[in-house]
Amino acid sequence: MRIAPSIQLTDDVRATLEYWSRGRSRPARLVTRAKIVLLAAEGIENKTIAERVATTRPTVGHWRSQFARLGISGIEKDATRPGRPRKDRLEVERRIIETTTQTK
Repeated sequence: MRIAPSIQLTDDVRATLEYWSRGRSRPARLVTRAKIVLLAAEGIENKTIAERVATTRPTVGHWRSQFARLGISGIEKDATRPGRPRKDRLEVERRIIETTTQTK
């Protein structure tokens, strides 16, 4: 059986997470992550946290371990996603600028 990492919060980090968890102008994913970490710091199990924040246990486990490994920066931003970069973007931008500034 896997054991969830223990979460310890400093006063500054707790204040930031509480601010994020109440934020109406914050992205919903950040609000959810902050709530997950705050509940985890209280020693609540992942199953109960998942029920309270209306998400899944794997999601709670992921963000709990992200915070344990990386701290607040681990939940603040999403990881980059794989994918092939667009190659034609710079060429298209150059043509648009040239067309709009050089032709009538």
